[in-house]
Amino acid sequence: MDTSARISTESITWRAILLGLLSLPLNIYLVVQTETVWTTQYPTTMAIFFNAVFTLFLIAILNLLLTRYLPKWQLTQAEMLTVYLMVTLACVVCGHDLLQATMCVLGHAAWFATPENEWQSLFFRYIPDWIAVMNRRALTGYYEGTSNLFETDHIQAWLTPVVAWLVFFSALAFSMMMLSVILRKQWIEHEKLSYPIILLPFEMTKGVSFYRNRLLWIGFAVGCGLDLLNGISFLYPYVPSIPIRYDIGLLFTEKPLSAIGSTPIHLNPYAIGIGFLMPLDLSLSCWLFYLFWKAQLVFGAMTGMNQTPGYPHIDMQSLGAYFGLCFFALWITHKHLWQVARNILGLQTNLDTTNEPMGYRSAFVGLVLSIGVVFGFCLKAGMSWWGVLGFFSIHFILVLAFTRMRAELGTPTMDFYRAGPGLFLTSIFGSRKIGPPTLTGFAFLYGFTRNYRSQPMPNQLEGFKLADRGAINTRQILWVMWGATVIGLLIGFVAFLHAGYRHGSLGTWRGQEAFSDLQRWLTLPNDTDWRHLGFFGFGITLTLTTLFMRLRFIWWQLHPLAYPLAGNWNFGRLWFPVFLAWVLKSILIRHGGIGAYRRTLPLFLGTMLGEFVMGSIWAILGLFLGQRMYSFKHW
Repeated sequence: MDTSARISTESITWRAILLGLLSLPLNIYLVVQTETVWTTQYPTTMAIFFNAVFTLFLIAILNLLLTRYLPKWQLTQAEMLTVYLMVTLACVVCGHDLLQATMCVLGHAAWFATPENEWQSLFFRYIPDWIAVMNRRALTGYYEGTSNLFETDHIQAWLTPVVAWLVFFSALAFSMMMLSVILRKQWIEHEKLSYPIILLPFEMTKGVSFYRNRLLWIGFAVGCGLDLLNGISFLYPYVPSIPIRYDIGLLFTEKPLSAIGSTPIHLNPYAIGIGFLMPLDLSLSCWLFYLFWKAQLVFGAMTGMNQTPGYPHIDMQSLGAYFGLCFFALWITHKHLWQVARNILGLQTNLDTTNEPMGYRSAFVGLVLSIGVVFGFCLKAGMSWWGVLGFFSIHFILVLAFTRMRAELGTPTMDFYRAGPGLFLTSIFGSRKIGPPTLTGFAFLYGFTRNYRSQPMPNQLEGFKLADRGAINTRQILWVMWGATVIGLLIGFVAFLHAGYRHGSLGTWRGQEAFSDLQRWLTLPNDTDWRHLGFFGFGITLTLTTLFMRLRFIWWQLHPLAYPLAGNWNFGRLWFPVFLAWVLKSILIRHGGIGAYRRTLPLFLGTMLGEFVMGSIWAILGLFLGQRMYSFKHW
């Protein structure tokens, strides 16, 4: 039942779409080149992509000139945000942990099979010819380099698998888009989650007032100047640099404190800026839980538990935490989901669907159809129906947890390495019960589940939040974002294959991970791993306990979202900047109130913008010079 009139929104213009399309090839090529060829910068391992911010910065500067000299041609905020979202959605699916990792799997089995590893006899019969490239002659240039993608044999070998995976990833992204439509009203309008990641791009498109702030340019000079100096020093070592990375873990040489291992201190201005955007209780929780993880290492050294393989099983503890966070997010959303279900069935509800991107019934049909395509892909590949169901149930639990984390926390990263659905299912049931065809399918699905930094759903909901704040037509932005996803995938496949045939052996360690796991499962089949499940249960218990304390006691500051985040490798490079940001923000708010925070915010936005701009300039310069350049981030 519609209860209010449609809110006035701005339609997306064709020139905005054209600008976005023109921005995609260079951005995607830069992502592939920096992440897999040069293994530097890694823009898509961040929650906010610095190359997308740089693209928006160029457009915003252009728009300032248009506003002054050709006001009739000036771009609106909606048009600039549309370009930003197109670049972001195209890059995320071409990222380090989605398309790129998958491409490292598709030809790996055929090329690296040897009589010693017995891959051919172990699992080759379970690999359909349409899902991977098994022609060694066509793979020669791909793994040895100094070749050319655009040869008939190469194109013929890759055409069918690329089309199949293009359909698969497009359907998977569409299913997440439909889930975003269903959750949008609850998470954006009712709960009013903060979505800190969108603040910088939104402020950049508000107009000339943003760029007239002196604190912005002071922060910009700090971030940009630091990267400029260190970049010049990288090229010419005789030029002095400003060191910004230390490891205080080296100071602890006596047991048991030596067990803390590497404890980096990074002083990147952009990371302090991101930490400044985070809510105080969340930034506090992040660095406290980081110390909690270190305390577990010391406790293990004191008790001897660190002698057990994998202790403290950060992967399983984090997995349990994400399960708990997902179930909690669904629980607080259950009333909305019940109303959505009634709406789908045509029953009376109090939902206002006037300003939704599409009707809930259409979104549900789209979700079912896209999931059907995903399941059909896996079933045709030979996987069992229950294996597919279990795999994607776990996958969507993790995606929902990460999406919720981004919406509330504005987490700088979403690192979750080698604890995805395939590895967890083999811990629950054991590889013996799952069967070779399904395990082989797990190996090919490993590419986009080995880590969760390149999942489109968090960016999709952030896109809807930007549309809400920027009064953009949500029905149109939905299809623009998905269209950018599909076009980005197509460009990404070509860019990666081109780089592969030119340079050879790109990211082969990712394919080795997938098929080494498969080889181990088949040659040494395991049963249920109770140790893994124990740490998984501990993760759920600690998360739910922290949630209960937070809901029950107003003085309780620790937030469960920070527990799994603080345990990942990436956050080890960010904990100290988040700590510094928490200290600065706490002092400002305590002595100057929220007004002091708002007045100071442009300084920290400037530090982010300065590093993102200079970092992008170094990356683009590297493209033209054909060499690695200075990397402002090392995670």
